[in-house]
Amino acid sequence: MWKKGLLVLIVGIGVCLGFQVLGEKKSNQPLKVIVIFHEDVGKFLLETFKEKADQPYDIIRMSSGEASYNLLTLGKTGIDVVLGGPADLHEQLKNKSKSLRYSSASAGSIPSKYKDAKGYWTGMYMGALAIGVNQTVWQQDPQLAALPLPQQYEDLLRPELKGKIEIPDPETSGTGYTLLASVAQQRGDRAAIDLMQALKKQSASMTFAGNTSAQHLAEGGLAAAVSFLSDQLRFKNSGYNISSFIPPQAGWEIGAISILKGGNNPAAAKQLVDFMLSKETQTDYMNTAFSFPLVPNILVNPLLAPVKLENLLAAYRFDLAAQQHEKLLNQWREALE
Repeated sequence: MWKKGLLVLIVGIGVCLGFQVLGEKKSNQPLKVIVIFHEDVGKFLLETFKEKADQPYDIIRMSSGEASYNLLTLGKTGIDVVLGGPADLHEQLKNKSKSLRYSSASAGSIPSKYKDAKGYWTGMYMGALAIGVNQTVWQQDPQLAALPLPQQYEDLLRPELKGKIEIPDPETSGTGYTLLASVAQQRGDRAAIDLMQALKKQSASMTFAGNTSAQHLAEGGLAAAVSFLSDQLRFKNSGYNISSFIPPQAGWEIGAISILKGGNNPAAAKQLVDFMLSKETQTDYMNTAFSFPLVPNILVNPLLAPVKLENLLAAYRFDLAAQQHEKLLNQWREALE
């Protein structure tokens, strides 16, 4: 009798393990990836992954705010991976039970402060907010040519810059929300809302995504803009006459990757995380992303060599930015009324 019971137990365990293994089998369906950073960089990375892993993919380009709205507000499902975007977005996904735990072996060398302790997200790169200046526009503007270049956010409020600057919208842009949340953590909510409102009134427009502000700056439509430094350096590398300044107590991001619940291809999603955190991929990515690597012993892009990070708000907390997301945005909306 006991032998029969043992046989049933073994079969039962085998069935359970079979379901687990089957659940981890790579699907024939494309891996669906939301990419928060530049689409061309995302395609390059995913094409390389496709060649290495024989895994087709669908790329969905969104800003951080779009991703938050689609995944959290609308409850969109069927997405496998969120690639890039500030860690506070990934914290929101974790807090709302939208993401899966996965601690890649490749993440072992990444310092603990740049990844979730339980494995819900892992940092891939670090970037800082910066004030970008189009030197050509600045020097050719008779109202600006004699003025010192802006070194802090308040410098952008000079009357001579009215209509000549741009900031990203904190509701739709992770860059804009990082600006709002970091100032709030440093100065308090009311001061942050007041500063953002003043910058909005000073701006020619508010952009949907942070990299759009950098693009407008490069194209000569603006004298100055706030965006992540990496977006400004991307255009500087292409020959545009842009100078960048990290303001005192500037906010910063950890660009992260996380796997979502409800995806159709969890096995391939884990492979993509491993791929993105590998030293080879990180080296290739840092040559095009103009961000600071988190994986040790990877050389930074030469354009980042002179950048000093002492001005960053060292105490900036991504978990707090995630927790206060709705509160800060509600205060922002109320101030617009």
